[in-house]
Amino acid sequence: MLATTLLVRWLRHAHWASPAAVQHAIEFSHLAARVTLPAASASELGIIQWHRWPLCLGDDIAYWRPGRTGLQCQRLPYPAAAGLTSTTYDDNFSCSIRDIISLASGKGDLVGYATLDAYAIGECRELVHNNRASIEPLPNWHELRFHGGSGAEESVEGFSWRPWGYHLNNQGGAHHFATACLIAGFLDPELRIKAPLTRHELNTEVAQVILSAFDIFCEPEHHTMNEAFMKRMEAAQIPFAICSAPPPRQDGHHLLLLSCENSKAMGVADIFRAYGWLDFCDLLRKQAKQQ
Repeated sequence: MLATTLLVRWLRHAHWASPAAVQHAIEFSHLAARVTLPAASASELGIIQWHRWPLCLGDDIAYWRPGRTGLQCQRLPYPAAAGLTSTTYDDNFSCSIRDIISLASGKGDLVGYATLDAYAIGECRELVHNNRASIEPLPNWHELRFHGGSGAEESVEGFSWRPWGYHLNNQGGAHHFATACLIAGFLDPELRIKAPLTRHELNTEVAQVILSAFDIFCEPEHHTMNEAFMKRMEAAQIPFAICSAPPPRQDGHHLLLLSCENSKAMGVADIFRAYGWLDFCDLLRKQAKQQ
């Protein structure tokens, strides 16, 4: 901060310095005066990125809050090495086909259906036969390949951080897998499949720290929390943070964190809750109890 002030003074007396350069230095000096740098790794990311630090990868969670000299950047009080989730891999994983409770593929998913069986009955009725032999060709049709090696796009993921039930991620064949799963439920429930496993587990201690510090909501639509949204929050001096959702929901899902210590932030939380924004804290509490 002292170096910035001295630079401004020096530019004022430098005959070659343009008025625009002097004005830019003054504005930067004013911005620096409003920001308190947190320790260690926080200063390495720059002020523009402080509100976008990831929640789930073991990094600090930073958020804005009002201070004596303007908005200050604060950090959550837990070690940076302790992330909200941890991820492990098993290239030779095997499970019963009935252990798969959800799927996503390039040709279909569970949109509009509560279970995989309901999906099969609703979308694939013509493929359902009361015959054990009818199961075998189904997983081999189209692009569904269970035996992909390490690094292949097809995988089975631990679903929603729970210790039971898996989510199948592949590039096609959703109808045929769902049908095979439904028939196996009646005729061969122990039918096994193989695929690389990516397991996501929840760190319940970190979850409790986050729950005690924030109300958290999931962005209802992409780009709802845009630059204009963030500027309005900052202008009102409402402490907040924005980050990606934890794995396996990190792609396309963003979270808004509102400080429980600030009355303005809690007022905003009440509004978002009334308007139906997904209460991520409620989901996190339920998942933590199931671990």
